[in-house]
Amino acid sequence: MQDQLICSGCKRVLQYRRGDTRVCCAGCNNFTAAKPSEMSELVCGGCFTMLMYNRGASNIRCPHCSRVNSTRSANQIGHLSCGHCRTTLAYPPGASTVECPTCRCVNPVRDARPQTVLVENPKTLDGKGKVVSSVSVGVTSWKR
Repeated sequence: MQDQLICSGCKRVLQYRRGDTRVCCAGCNNFTAAKPSEMSELVCGGCFTMLMYNRGASNIRCPHCSRVNSTRSANQIGHLSCGHCRTTLAYPPGASTVECPTCRCVNPVRDARPQTVLVENPKTLDGKGKVVSSVSVGVTSWKR
């Protein structure tokens, strides 16, 4: 990803890689300090459009589909390329497959790690009137 800044020497607009701390202008050879970006980005969960937002925001509304997206999990969203049409797809943590909205191809998330699932059922009473807990544990993976 790239950001822009104004050269402190000749006032030209310079593009630089996000994360760089200093940028050298090719026109005047002046170094300009790059401030940390105030903006971040996420993929809309409704229409998969890339959205830009101020880092302090907790939610962002997509201008295309009007879905309200939480920014808290934006850095946890994974990306992959559809195996059929090459559309970039976004998926939430723990997803085992992602369906492409363009071609409807179901794509496995190859780096999906097994997840432990814990289910606690309501407590019951046994024959002696004693409270009994019922807990189930399972493991899921993308290989289904």
